[in-house]
Amino acid sequence: MPRGTTRRSGALLLHGDAKTASAWVRQGIVPSYVVPLAGWTAVVPGGPSPASSPYDDAVRVLLARRVPSRMRAAIGFFRLDERAVIVVHPRGWRALPRWLVWERGDGVSNLPGLPAARPGDMAMAAGVVPESVRALREILTDRTALLDDVLADLMGALALPGERLLSGQVKDAEGAALVEPTAKAVERFSRVTKEDKEIRSELEQL
Repeated sequence: MPRGTTRRSGALLLHGDAKTASAWVRQGIVPSYVVPLAGWTAVVPGGPSPASSPYDDAVRVLLARRVPSRMRAAIGFFRLDERAVIVVHPRGWRALPRWLVWERGDGVSNLPGLPAARPGDMAMAAGVVPESVRALREILTDRTALLDDVLADLMGALALPGERLLSGQVKDAEGAALVEPTAKAVERFSRVTKEDKEIRSELEQL
């Protein structure tokens, strides 16, 4: 990859219908494609956020956004340049997101100060049998694999739909619709984050 370029993409899979997911997107700051899938609804960044830096980075903002309990469990698969980042939103009203980072050559690491996602957390969120945990561990411990292959293999091991969305093949996906955040939501976010250092700190770790 040429120096100075970035490659950021990914998809967040929610338990909820497209109407509920679209309403959630409108109350955020990231224009996103909402894609109905078998048993899930995917939210895929569809353009830069209208908010000021660093919140204009649509992929990182979606990755860091909390998911309401009515749409959990949820699980996201993202590429941030040369890192794969998986976020798990467990069921439960007070449950916190869990995070896992994978880099070629280094393997798995965690984000400082944030709860770590284990293979068992991923399997539970996806609703697959515990036996899949072994396959997840094998994928994550292979430090020589290509980053895109790791993300695709994880989704395959978890029997999750929407693998092609990870590479940006979303516009032609069946039922995909681009949803824009409301102006009121963007204004509200800008007011809140003006003095909210916690959100900025979390984004800077991604």
